Amino acid sequence: MTGKLLFAALILCMSTTGCASGETTADETSSGTSDCFYIRNVNGWSSLDRKHVYIKEGVSKHYLLTLFASCPGLRYANAIALSNHMGRMCPNDFGAITFRDSGMLTRCRITNVEAVTSREEAAALAEARSATEEEE
Repeated sequence: MTGKLLFAALILCMSTTGCASGETTADETSSGTSDCFYIRNVNGWSSLDRKHVYIKEGVSKHYLLTLFASCPGLRYANAIALSNHMGRMCPNDFGAITFRDSGMLTRCRITNVEAVTSREEAAALAEARSATEEEE
């Protein structure tokens, strides 16, 4: 009898957990879910400069990635690999871009991800931020 009761409690606990998964968590709210994307859905990219990368996801989603530091060789990369522990890139998640530079793998840490409306907006933001950094 105790075994059946324990089994029923376990099933109830599992079913309750499953129902709660549709709720928005505090982590999703604080990380700005609209600025997140799944790496597997990326279908285009371009390097805007040594510290900014434009990402296209699907037909109409665009993102600007900001790197921790200047990443030499990124502008000439033929391909990149995005990585993160959950397969999803969000602001402040410590993701990385890896690419081959002169035959060696180079890895650069991503510090920010933000949704933009187009490649042009991403390029304008990157240019403005680069100009600000040069002044300092």
